[in-house]
Amino acid sequence: MKRLINLMLSAVLAGSTMFSAVTFVRAEESVDLNDGLKNYWNFENVEAGATSVPSNDGKGVEAELIGNSVSIVDSEGTFGNVLHFGRENGSYMKVSDYINTSGNTSFSMWYRYDPSLDDRPSSAAVLLQQDGNGRSLLTLRPSGQYHTYINGADVLSDDPVAKGDWQNVTVTFDQENKRVKFYINGVLDSENPLGNNAVDALTALFVGAHKVPANNDPHAMKGDIDELRVYEKVLSDEEAMALYAEKGVELEKAAFADAVQEARELYDSGALSPSSPYAQALLEAIEDGEAALAQEDLTLSELRAAAAALENAVNAYQALVPVVLSVQADDVERTIDSGSIFGINHRYAFNGYGTFDPQTMQVKDEFKALYEQVGFGSIRYPGGTISNLYNWKTALGPKETRKKQIHGFYNNPGQGGIEPNFGISEIATFADSVDSEIVYVYSLARGNAQDAADLVEYLNAEVGTNPNGGVDWAQVRAENGHPDPYHVRYFEIGNEMNQGGGDGTASQQYWTAYVNGGSENAYIQGGTASFTRQYAVCEEDWNQQASLSDGSANMVRYMRYANVNPKTFASDGTITDDERFTAVEEGSVHVYVGNEEWTIVDSLSTAGAQDKAVEIDHATGAIRFGDGVHGAIPASGTQISVSYQVEREGFLDISAAIKETTRQINEAEGTDYEANVYSSYETQSFITKMNDLGANALYDGMTIHPYSGTPQGSSDEAWYDDAMLKAENTGIARVQSYVNMLPEGKVPVISEYGIFRSTDTQVRSMTHALYIAKVMMEYVRLGSPYIQKHCLVDYYSSGADALGPTQQAVIQAVAQEGADTSTGEGDFAFFLTPSAFVFQMLNKGFGDEVLSASFSQQFTMPNGVTSLSSLVSRDQAGNLYFAIVNVDRTSDRRVKLDVSDTALAGKPMEIQLLNADSISAENTLEDPDNVQIETTETIVPEDQTVVIPAHSFAVIKVSAEEKTNTAPIISAEDRMLTAGDPFDPLEGVSAYDAEDGQIILTEENVIFNDVNMEEAGTYHVTYQVKDSRGKVTELTITVTVREKEIGEAAASDAAINALNNMADKAIALGSEDAALNEAIANAQAVLAKETPTAVEVVTALLDLSEAMANLNTGGSSDKLREDLKATIDYINAYVLTTVDNVRPAKVTELKTAVAEAYQVYMNEDATADEIRAAIRTLSEKAQELWLIVSKAELNALIESAEAISADGYTDLTYRALQAAITAAKSVAANDNATTSEVTTAITDLASAIADLETITLDTSALEHEIELAESILANIDDYVPSTVEGLQEKVDAAKAALSAATQEEIDAATDTLREARLTARTKADVSALEEIIAYANSLDLSGYTTESAQALIQNLARAEHLITDPEITQEEVNDMVETLQVSVDELVEADDSTNAEDPTNTSAVNTTNAMFALMIAAGAASIAAYRRKRS
Repeated sequence: MKRLINLMLSAVLAGSTMFSAVTFVRAEESVDLNDGLKNYWNFENVEAGATSVPSNDGKGVEAELIGNSVSIVDSEGTFGNVLHFGRENGSYMKVSDYINTSGNTSFSMWYRYDPSLDDRPSSAAVLLQQDGNGRSLLTLRPSGQYHTYINGADVLSDDPVAKGDWQNVTVTFDQENKRVKFYINGVLDSENPLGNNAVDALTALFVGAHKVPANNDPHAMKGDIDELRVYEKVLSDEEAMALYAEKGVELEKAAFADAVQEARELYDSGALSPSSPYAQALLEAIEDGEAALAQEDLTLSELRAAAAALENAVNAYQALVPVVLSVQADDVERTIDSGSIFGINHRYAFNGYGTFDPQTMQVKDEFKALYEQVGFGSIRYPGGTISNLYNWKTALGPKETRKKQIHGFYNNPGQGGIEPNFGISEIATFADSVDSEIVYVYSLARGNAQDAADLVEYLNAEVGTNPNGGVDWAQVRAENGHPDPYHVRYFEIGNEMNQGGGDGTASQQYWTAYVNGGSENAYIQGGTASFTRQYAVCEEDWNQQASLSDGSANMVRYMRYANVNPKTFASDGTITDDERFTAVEEGSVHVYVGNEEWTIVDSLSTAGAQDKAVEIDHATGAIRFGDGVHGAIPASGTQISVSYQVEREGFLDISAAIKETTRQINEAEGTDYEANVYSSYETQSFITKMNDLGANALYDGMTIHPYSGTPQGSSDEAWYDDAMLKAENTGIARVQSYVNMLPEGKVPVISEYGIFRSTDTQVRSMTHALYIAKVMMEYVRLGSPYIQKHCLVDYYSSGADALGPTQQAVIQAVAQEGADTSTGEGDFAFFLTPSAFVFQMLNKGFGDEVLSASFSQQFTMPNGVTSLSSLVSRDQAGNLYFAIVNVDRTSDRRVKLDVSDTALAGKPMEIQLLNADSISAENTLEDPDNVQIETTETIVPEDQTVVIPAHSFAVIKVSAEEKTNTAPIISAEDRMLTAGDPFDPLEGVSAYDAEDGQIILTEENVIFNDVNMEEAGTYHVTYQVKDSRGKVTELTITVTVREKEIGEAAASDAAINALNNMADKAIALGSEDAALNEAIANAQAVLAKETPTAVEVVTALLDLSEAMANLNTGGSSDKLREDLKATIDYINAYVLTTVDNVRPAKVTELKTAVAEAYQVYMNEDATADEIRAAIRTLSEKAQELWLIVSKAELNALIESAEAISADGYTDLTYRALQAAITAAKSVAANDNATTSEVTTAITDLASAIADLETITLDTSALEHEIELAESILANIDDYVPSTVEGLQEKVDAAKAALSAATQEEIDAATDTLREARLTARTKADVSALEEIIAYANSLDLSGYTTESAQALIQNLARAEHLITDPEITQEEVNDMVETLQVSVDELVEADDSTNAEDPTNTSAVNTTNAMFALMIAAGAASIAAYRRKRS
């Protein structure tokens, strides 16, 4: 049901901003769609198969279909005839000499992109394009965003759209104001600066292909296009909506009709009783929808309102109907190693990114504790890209003898040698201590078969086994402190070695890119790698800058890709280089200092001081220079380069060595260890070639790194939705495609995955945690032996390092004062991201048997993403584990756990739940527990149903064995109250259960209550409590309500006489004491009244008594004792005889005071101070009997406070005010409240009012824009000057606006700076163009026809001029590279009669051209290298 509702409201509208205050009207009522129309094509005026298509506007503009993969077809639906594009590139619709986009222009079209036809889903697709000097008008990016390059600036829409459904897109180009607007399904998505470099030329319009039709990025359209309109004006918002409504109403109406039908079927299913209000609401929405569909003039707004109402009713209905998760207990899909499958990718570099202490040579305790808490089952080492050049033998032994290691991207700025403190010994010690299994990534780029065999011996052999002879590497391991083998069973051969690009900066192909036959063949079978004038390197730092001559004597440089020396024993028993080994081919080496070749000599000892001579060590690839006495020293700063050849071994050799060494160990030791070897060359052709070579036995699977790419979206919600879409389309689907290709028995190996490229903080949030949970469960089901997230730890920041965005790390490292992130040294603090908790939940306990499970129905998000995913397993004890993720942002889901032939009700159940208030919730060092796991222990309820909240992940364990259960205990006592007092039946009542613990009581636990606080009497309250397993306890208490005396009766004559006598007595003292005279005056005022009350008389009498007692400081104790006895007698005679309905607690307090005073009176040794204190206490307690505390001021203040609106105040202070009001009202309602309590309530409430804070202006967006703009200014040399002109001034103005008086001024400054920032454009990467220019200049054109040579010369001149233009764009560079390539490819050799060159040169020319084609391919890869992942 939800699928069709979503289709209705969003599949047609996929990626669009949901309508809000827009009023939708029928197009014909208010909008003239012909106004400003240049031409219109709907393809209904031609037959299917036509190749010439006139426009439908009567203007006779002809469009031509070019190529075999474009045609007119009948779509047999709403759109009728459509323009269809098939799988192949190079086909398009062309309107010749058609458009000049330097003026205002708009385009609108419907299209349906077909992903099943797309063989390059990571490349953009062209919708509209100009030819000649024109540019890309409209493309569809892999992210689903629209893109234009019309004015030489890349501009993207905010929100992505889903591929596969009909979409309407309208784009307007306002060249007067240089603005572009994207409309998605009629709704404005975004408006952005367009750039200033318009093309003022009449060009053809290409529909569905690039102007270089064979181009692969962007490639041709795949799918259908219809309703194409071109306007010579800027369309309005209303016109864009009207263009959508023309077909959109019909599409949405058809989808809504299906939704109404499915809603009817849902209602008829009877899942809820017809009397249920939710069933009634659904029926009403269905009938309203049927009525709407019957309207002939139904508007889009009416249609959407009916659809929204139906969706709400369906959601409410379905929320009460659980979806059934059916589990087949006898159907085991696969068996996993639950102890190791959920792992992590870690990197040795930079002291494990701050986690390793190079002083103690141990992992830091704080980090280790977090690792153990999460419980990662396996750990990948030495990492990903960073492992590709790791030389393990030089990272053994004492720290001071180890050699720095080489980064996989060694020639990026600032990159140098890496200290190998966190070596094999250290990772093994750590892995043992935290019970993680090591997955080893072997460096094919550095190593060879012998080196790999030695590694297996080091890792897995017992001391003395020595299966390979020579150095006993197991003995070396023992000498390093590890006598026992590590038993590593998983080996990945290289990391992502199919990834090309610039060698040393972006490529992971290394020497394989220099072998004839291509990198893939070289990776598989090895071969001769040939290098021409490759810069020589320092042994421990391959960065080109570091490799320049330092001008020192006896300088040594190395050939980068020489074979690593396998080592042997020296005469003294130490391990040293094997001089017999051939690291590079003898006779192939040529050394150059600057542009001059130096002479290779056998020994420098015979060279003179000025001789430009070098020694070559063919066993290591070392190049040794002289000391200025024997051989010259290269000038400091000079580049040293070398040409050489080396025979390298590929995957087949290395895998065979690993497996054979393992076999020998097993044979010698009587063991049965595994050696699973996985290819890192992730291509379909690798699979094909291995099969063709009959070599399938040499690989056990293929590593696949199904990163998401960058999610897009203008809001957290849109970004989240796109991330989940990428989880399915880029993550899971990619792995599934390889599973389909791999031979039987070969597995996909997910050793890196996650949301990649984006530096959005959502990568650290709940969003990424849910992405991980969603894909990881599917990767288990698809067969991966271990599933390792990239990466374990990285530095907490908003940016990225050379290996990707730091937000990917599941543990964040925060540099403390003095820490160095370039080395990982110093103090770092750590915290877990929500993503880490997904691993913790699965690693806490999961079964090895994965059971077949499915949902009875499936829900989808608006973009079509499946919202519920599950993985069910069983352990050896029979315990069941249900892992369920609900990625729906708004809807909770009730799930019934149904296991075949197994009753779950009543069984013990533990629920681990990862949830947060927001999808963007994240943890920080200051608040590391903002997102955490909630664990509940209970039993499976009778209906076996659990609730999985929106955007949450749950792991539910149902135990096989039942536990004993005791009934809960209720604690409550009988109550004695006074009429009019407040009564809370839960006050003082608690419940506890031995199994469940403390039970929180609510009103639902009170099942009987007949207490009437307005009338005296005897009443009862009954409580009922049920524990999690159904045991029930009840308890009844008695509540006695007594009548309340007001306390205002008239005083008796005896009491009045007593007061009169006491007053006379006090006056007779003749004292000038102020307190006494005030008490006398008060007594006389009471006596003067016609009818004084008992309270007034008693109060006056006791005041007199206390004043007289205080006056008697110098008197005898006997006199004080008489005063005390008189006070006691008075209270007994005139006070305690009239308290039947006075507050019992106060009466009790007074009786206690009388008893204690009498004890003082009887004590002959009582001091005067003790007697006075007793009199004072009696006075206070007697006055409190009838004390009526005034609450008039408090009530008035409460009334004023409640009138204060939340508008204009901060949420924190307004909530504090509400809390103070609640407390004050409680005091006001309490008849026993004291004056002190009332005073405190008044003070607290007045303070809360005074503390209200007004809302301050929000400058966060402006501050963010300033930060982004300043990052551009900090690297301003990387940007095209004209696009950053004036940016500094705009930043200064923005900073001044931070102190603006109004939000409008701040927002305006934000918009201004944002536009300036978005206009900035980075300089183009011209390296590929420089390479092709250099090559073209090197060609001898005398052997080609004048015409073809002249074409190349002309294009070469254009290229050399273009490359000097500081404003050159990337698209211009790419176009020029393609143009020069075509010119070279089209060179025509002159025949013998016209060519004076030696005809034998033909072979050389062909060879040159073939090599040039390879160079162009590498150049194209270099252009795109910045797009590739650096992991």
